[in-house]
Amino acid sequence: MSYTNQQPRDFMMSLQIIHFILMMVIIAFSAYISIHLNGILNFSYASDRTFLFIAITISFIGTLLSKSIFLKLIKKIPENANLLEKTKKYSIAHLLRLILLLLPAFMCIIFVMESHNSFYFILVGILLLMMLAIFPNKIKFANKVPLSDKEKSILQKL
Repeated sequence: MSYTNQQPRDFMMSLQIIHFILMMVIIAFSAYISIHLNGILNFSYASDRTFLFIAITISFIGTLLSKSIFLKLIKKIPENANLLEKTKKYSIAHLLRLILLLLPAFMCIIFVMESHNSFYFILVGILLLMMLAIFPNKIKFANKVPLSDKEKSILQKL
């Protein structure tokens, strides 16, 4: 699909669909692992301290990196760029932010597979809540990206 004929409404809808699908992949993978390991899963935060500290540290670092890189990329969007260019740069920044939250979530699911400890699903749940909190919409786009008055009016009409 070419960006030349694409409307800002289309960019937001496609970004929302991608965001939703990636969240559903995490949920489906977690559910599959939970069902597959149903008989041998245990819940303990006392055992597997090495995995626990690694999982918490990587989740924390992924969260901090996702926010800081997102904000740096948003600050690089020039105010005089057209709306289409701003939407492209916002999409890239948002997807990178989402990926930096997805990687620790997948890592925690792999830790569940390796250790048979369902405690890591708590971290997956927290990361999913963070992903839900950053779900894209036009209000968040308008608040993060420097828009002219004309661009704001175009965005409100969508």
